[in-house]
Amino acid sequence: MKNTKYFNFYKLWIGQSISLLGIQFTVVALPLFAIEVLQTSEANAAMLRGIIFVPYLIFGLIAGALIDILPRKKVLLISSICQGVLFLSVFLLAVTNKITFPLLVLLMFVNGIFTTFYNIAIPSFLPEIVTDKDNLKKGNAQLALSESLAVVVGPMLAGIVITLVGSTGSFSVNAATYFICFVCLLFISRFKPHTEGSLKNVNIKSIYKNIFEGLIYFRKHPVLEPIVSCGAVYGFFKYILYSILVIFLYKVMGLSELEIGFVVGSASVGFLIGNTILLKKSKQINHTKMLIYSAAVSVIGLSFIPIMGYLGTVYGIVAVSIIHGMGEGVFAPYAATIRQLVSPSHMLGRVNAVQRTLNWGAWALGSFASAFLVSIFGLQTTLFIGGFGTTLCLIALVRRGILKGTNIEYTSSN
Repeated sequence: MKNTKYFNFYKLWIGQSISLLGIQFTVVALPLFAIEVLQTSEANAAMLRGIIFVPYLIFGLIAGALIDILPRKKVLLISSICQGVLFLSVFLLAVTNKITFPLLVLLMFVNGIFTTFYNIAIPSFLPEIVTDKDNLKKGNAQLALSESLAVVVGPMLAGIVITLVGSTGSFSVNAATYFICFVCLLFISRFKPHTEGSLKNVNIKSIYKNIFEGLIYFRKHPVLEPIVSCGAVYGFFKYILYSILVIFLYKVMGLSELEIGFVVGSASVGFLIGNTILLKKSKQINHTKMLIYSAAVSVIGLSFIPIMGYLGTVYGIVAVSIIHGMGEGVFAPYAATIRQLVSPSHMLGRVNAVQRTLNWGAWALGSFASAFLVSIFGLQTTLFIGGFGTTLCLIALVRRGILKGTNIEYTSSN
């Protein structure tokens, strides 16, 4: 992308990248804060991350319908500033010793509501500021690359910060990143919004009509439906594993906060490799069967994480996580590009809402399942269930338009 033509994209990219960095602080700090400061159980700590994704199940489809009616930039601005205020509130409550586990659960649930609207709006907003196919694919890859960099650098920095100032300080860092994101979004201008609507245009009947239209479009589409179904199965089992991985490294393998940060961060270098492949080869990678190859690579890596954990090798966990990241680093932005290309602009929010509701809702269910399984089988067995369970996503993926193989320009709903 040329700098002179895509200033709006770079404003979005910078804001998103900084906020993603802050989120990674919370990924490491949240379970450790719950265990060390609030003295809660491992099962509760595993459940805590899932609370953030529960609103996807409750509000996801409604958010998608509203995002197709309201200006998407305003949705992003309101969501980011509210998230910043919320995490600042968590920090202040923590430093004044007024935070409790039930209150933290409530605040993370509220954060999940704003996260739902933000994360459904951002892939719907991107095609408004990046309008041609090749640059849209590159834009998705660059946003995914930022996420990968945040996953690599964030936990490493989190480990250092937590070692120096404790897990409480990470909440203030996360708040600051949302405020910076808000400022970056504020300066996006000179683009054609998909709508000039407002809440005056919204009523219950129109919302349910829009939701129904989005569900029908998704169900009939020969490529979108297998991709999202695959993501739901994959996300459920992945979050059974990921919800306890930090706890496993801390409790079973005896790693310090600093070591955990470096293990989680360095293991995500595979995302960088996968995103870079897609970014550099965007014109050559143009076929739905690439989704099969990348999904297979990803689940192979995840399946070996519990094996390496059982063997007690930190380097093994890092190595197989890199393999997993390479696959997901291609699959995720490629699938996002397909959604944006095949969905009409006026219902892109609803299509993204179906994807987020099913996929990220599965993350919440996976986190709760993880807490339940840990309470019965313990950390080690739960890791195996999560890792091996991800292979089932290939059954959901390899069918219909994906199995036939289609160039992404021709992935219509017919």
